[in-house]
Amino acid sequence: MLTNKSVATTKSGSKAASKKSASPYAVSNAKISGANKAASPLALYTTRELRLRSERSMLSVLLAHSDPTSDMEVVKLVHNRLPLSVVDRLIAEGVTKQEIGLVAPARTLAHRRANAEKLTVEESDRAVRLARVVAQTESVFGNKDKAMAWLRQPMKRFEGNTPIEMLASDVGSRLVEEALVQIDEGFFA
Repeated sequence: MLTNKSVATTKSGSKAASKKSASPYAVSNAKISGANKAASPLALYTTRELRLRSERSMLSVLLAHSDPTSDMEVVKLVHNRLPLSVVDRLIAEGVTKQEIGLVAPARTLAHRRANAEKLTVEESDRAVRLARVVAQTESVFGNKDKAMAWLRQPMKRFEGNTPIEMLASDVGSRLVEEALVQIDEGFFA
């Protein structure tokens, strides 16, 4: 439908241009501008946007939420405290029990599980941080194994720390996300 509409716009634009000016240059400009208008909506769906969609859907799977369409919905999820099933999903995704220590110590998680408690707001925030970076990494590398290998590799950029170790703080996670964006855009990171 979009193509037909843009063709109609191009044809009517050409007729209007030819009525105003008999110059063939004016007609060709109208055709070119009409063609650009038709191509621009298609250009919106770039590889990066598709990657972001897959990242968002992966995050929704990890958080056991239908589809957090906005960051405010994720904030609400954190404030409402996430269930322990999020930790189980992260482990199923390839995060080790030792790396889950970024969310909460193993003893604390065992206590919460025994008492059927949810994660605290702080633990929920750390779980979302970990889930977001895991989802972004898988989206960038397109493969779970490659993504987890990258997250566990010490890097000069992080002064010998692994990207997953950097997730212990918000600032560190932003540096990891920045590195992933640079990799996605073709920069060496």
